[in-house]
Amino acid sequence: MAAPNKHNEVGLKKQLSTLQLLLYGVGTMLGAGIYVLVGKVAGYAGSLAPLSFLLAGVLAGLTAYSYAQLAPRFPKSGGEIIYIKEATGLKWLSSLVGWGVIFTGFVSAAAIIKGFVGYLDIFIVLPDAAVIIVAVLVLTAIAIWGIGESLNVIGVITLIEVLGLVFVIFVARENLLAFGNRFNDLFVQAPGIDAFAVFQGAFLAFYAFVGFEDLANVAEEAENPKKSMPLAIYGSMAIATFLYILVAVVAVLSLPLDTLAASDAPLALILQQEGAGYAYTISLISLVAVVNGVLAQIIMGSRVLYGMAKEGNAPAVLKKIHPVYRTPITATVFMAIVIAVLAVFVPILELANLTSYIIITVFVFVNLSQVILTFKDYNTAALVLPKFWLPLLGAVLCLVFLLYKTLA
Repeated sequence: MAAPNKHNEVGLKKQLSTLQLLLYGVGTMLGAGIYVLVGKVAGYAGSLAPLSFLLAGVLAGLTAYSYAQLAPRFPKSGGEIIYIKEATGLKWLSSLVGWGVIFTGFVSAAAIIKGFVGYLDIFIVLPDAAVIIVAVLVLTAIAIWGIGESLNVIGVITLIEVLGLVFVIFVARENLLAFGNRFNDLFVQAPGIDAFAVFQGAFLAFYAFVGFEDLANVAEEAENPKKSMPLAIYGSMAIATFLYILVAVVAVLSLPLDTLAASDAPLALILQQEGAGYAYTISLISLVAVVNGVLAQIIMGSRVLYGMAKEGNAPAVLKKIHPVYRTPITATVFMAIVIAVLAVFVPILELANLTSYIIITVFVFVNLSQVILTFKDYNTAALVLPKFWLPLLGAVLCLVFLLYKTLA
């Protein structure tokens, strides 16, 4: 009986480097979002779409600051539930937030895997259910194989995603020659576009930045979380913001605004102007990018389930660790089963919008947790510290975001 107990007590393997974490953060943010969102943002902000992405980066960056403070302080799986529990002492609230994060992981991964089927149909048509099941099985096997191996796969795909965006920029580089003459239209003021339209675009662009928070849930497996987590969070935010703004500039300068706003695949449309083969290439990259999103959600969700089980907020069986690979095997398999069932049998569109509300609500609680913990650490002196007022501003802006989404 001793051996099984010993295996059950084995913890997660600490092996993730700063580079692996950085690529994981970039990959979870890039996903397939920017390949679609740039056109939709331009539908609101017109030629000021790059400014909308810049504002969205600032808004997301405030919450990223809170995560960068909290992740190295509490390097545990299920990061958000630990932060809220430590700040408020309310186990029920941390449990509720944890299940909210799990729900978003289920729905996001199911929606993404459906997108994978759609992209695959461009190249070969196969039964949807078979594609979903096989894809989930393969990604689950990678996730169980090891966190280092999983993040290596994500890292390679992330580099492909980044190269895809660089490829778009390179092919459409001649359009950038007009940047100097159009700077005012892109970042200051454009005819017929008011501030409200720019903020509407920024609210939508915000979703392209969601994903950095997943880093908090692999902090327990970082070799040196105190050093790596802030660098990975800030670095991934900076890289994503730079790429998003640059892609938005290229898109606005390359396509008529009405065409850009109406397109569901604006980057493919930009490349199609240069040749059909280019559009085919970006479609293939988009297919690969979708796979990255599903694997990242499986890893994130399994770590939150594992962390909740350790805290007593989920069935104890979910904290079982594979004795060889040292990954949360039961939690990973559970994530895979639910994702596959949702993707095959449940209309995801009705649930997808709800995930937006949940994740922004989680951001509110994380920001407020940083505010509370800073006040506990420094008492009234905290009122003059960035560690206090930056997260407070982040919480307020996230609440404004929720209010806007509710009334819009």
